[in-house]
Amino acid sequence: MVPNKRIVYVDILRILSIVAVIILHYTAEVLTSTNDFNSSSWWISNGFNSISRFAVPVFFMISGAMILRTQITTYREFYVKRVLPLLIPLLTWSLIYGLYNQYYIMRSRMNAYEFVVDFGYRLLTDRNYVHLWFLYAIIAIYMTVPLISKFIKSCSEKDLRYYLLLWFIVSIAYRFISDTVFRATDQYINIPIMNIPFFMGFLGYFILGYYLFHYELPLKLKNILYNLGIVSFFLTPVATYFVSLRSGVLDEMFYGNYSMTTFFMAVGLFVFFKEKEATISDQVNHKIQKLISSVSRASFSIYLIHLLVEMMLSGRTEVEATFLEASLSLIVNISIIFAISYITVKVLNLSKTATYILFGGRG
Repeated sequence: MVPNKRIVYVDILRILSIVAVIILHYTAEVLTSTNDFNSSSWWISNGFNSISRFAVPVFFMISGAMILRTQITTYREFYVKRVLPLLIPLLTWSLIYGLYNQYYIMRSRMNAYEFVVDFGYRLLTDRNYVHLWFLYAIIAIYMTVPLISKFIKSCSEKDLRYYLLLWFIVSIAYRFISDTVFRATDQYINIPIMNIPFFMGFLGYFILGYYLFHYELPLKLKNILYNLGIVSFFLTPVATYFVSLRSGVLDEMFYGNYSMTTFFMAVGLFVFFKEKEATISDQVNHKIQKLISSVSRASFSIYLIHLLVEMMLSGRTEVEATFLEASLSLIVNISIIFAISYITVKVLNLSKTATYILFGGRG
């Protein structure tokens, strides 16, 4: 790999994922505000929300692919370069969203002392704003990286396949079976042997990203993953409709980050764009590659700011909207949120101080 060379398919995956995150948050309002599962607005929101579910797993996979290949010299250097730039925006944006929510949305009359106490509690317990949970999760994983990276680099490909297979069984397959049994019988199954902490949670996606980045899969397996990914994109909205219809309210069984369909969508996309890296690099001109790189570098900052932009500037899709109205509303508002978020980030990046305080030096 040429030093400092941008990895185009990783940049594209970041851009697709941040757009998907914006779609997830924008469509959530319609999905949670009506139980009319046959309305056009619900179906449009369900469709776009369903096919965007790959976003969070892909973000974790990209993080694992990028950071686990780096050389870690000392714990102190790693924390200063990697963890601190996440802690700073967590504090900053928790404060921004906390102030906005308390004094603009809720019209609170808290005095300064009451706000500081409330803010401190919410900061510790991840209750300041809905999307900031990602920072808590990624910081927690980053804290393990100095040890995990040593474990990963000492593993053979066969060792990593074993880990990923066991993680898939525990975190994806077992959860899917448990959810299915619960919806059929109203009883959760509990198999104690499946409680293996190291093989649970987002760490699996983190290591999966490293594995897919560094190792080449057999052609037959790639084709299987492509096909399962395509099937999952079509299956998720339909399956969500039927389980929600049965429950009477939105059922997020197929929306979860560990759902079977979300897993195959994320893996299928990652493998597909990795395979197309050479083709994309050859066919996309330098100016477009620079734009892709610019948007990709801003994706973390866009993630932090986009909900504020959405609350302040975007319109809403009416529950009674027709199919065409709901589609246009979604496309226009997502485009507005994305464009304004990106432009705002780039303007703020003109100041190194603002970039550091707001985005941990990223941009």
